[in-house]
Amino acid sequence: MAKQADAFIALPGGYGTLEELLEVITWAQLGIHDKPVGLLNVDGYYNSLLSFIDKAVDEGFVTTSARHIIVSAPTAHELMSKLEDYVPTHDDVTPKLTWEIEQQLGYTTNQNLLVDL
Repeated sequence: MAKQADAFIALPGGYGTLEELLEVITWAQLGIHDKPVGLLNVDGYYNSLLSFIDKAVDEGFVTTSARHIIVSAPTAHELMSKLEDYVPTHDDVTPKLTWEIEQQLGYTTNQNLLVDL
């Protein structure tokens, strides 16, 4: 499903939503995909998360280009517009993986496998 998607959108949610959100952000950072990752930030739900990520950029844990993987907006209409205008930026030092490599490494939807990249 992720391979065929044009973008990823997270609505307000809990731990499962955050896990999936961070996974697709990590995939973009690793070069597995260059699709936009959107946050529907209803009533500022994700403001604290976005502030945390901005602090991680300020502290040097997240690159500026990796910060731009995430697109957020308070309404669905505005988010869709931003996702349509999304242009990926890449770090030259980021290794480029593929969906096929990911499958060869054992990341499949049929396994519950955690790997620390």
